[in-house]
Amino acid sequence: MRKHKDLLAVLRHNRQRVTPARRFLLQLFIDNHSRSLSLPEIQAHLQDRLPGINRSSIYRNLEMLKALSIIQELRVVRKGRRYQFVFERPVHHFIICKACGKVSKGKRGFFEQVERSLQDIHDFKKANLSVTFYGFCSRCRVG
Repeated sequence: MRKHKDLLAVLRHNRQRVTPARRFLLQLFIDNHSRSLSLPEIQAHLQDRLPGINRSSIYRNLEMLKALSIIQELRVVRKGRRYQFVFERPVHHFIICKACGKVSKGKRGFFEQVERSLQDIHDFKKANLSVTFYGFCSRCRVG
């Protein structure tokens, strides 16, 4: 797992300013790398450390981290948007039930097959795959 200073170097390399809000946001995602965070959790965390930070600043920072593939946004039924740390994970894909909102992490074997197909059919070698599948889990499927 990347350390905070390594991610700051990624920001600098991509010509992004290293602001206090970005430092706190990166640390929040590093500290919670194994779970997804809701927007209210993120806002509360930043408000505690940077009183007066406005919501649009938080959104802009999240969008920038998404663009750099440091985090991934998930849209979960009944839970809204969630944000997951995904930097340097070779594959990060999620399966989300549209009925109950259950989120499952995908299995690596499935994407190994996808990678082989991309190579064989499209002559495309991946650097990183990130996909979210929406459907219905076995409990919520109707007939």
